[in-house]
Amino acid sequence: EVRLTPHEYSLLAVLVRNQGKVVTHRQLLTEVWGAAFSEETHYLRVFMRQLRSKLEPEPPRPRYLLTETGVGYRMVDE
Repeated sequence: EVRLTPHEYSLLAVLVRNQGKVVTHRQLLTEVWGAAFSEETHYLRVFMRQLRSKLEPEPPRPRYLLTETGVGYRMVDE
């Protein structure tokens, strides 16, 4: 069992719904925090780090929650 904050859960839910596809920074920010936060990419870095620390076997070398540099994030099922 892993405890997630409401924002972590929402972020993970968007990635799961779009599994295998790149989800842009703007899309993630808008769906999780709202349109007013669509440029706040530092939120994503912080929350993705938290999610990886809770879900990845080796957070510094993610296998499931991947960064697509300059674009967004992608969840993969290995």
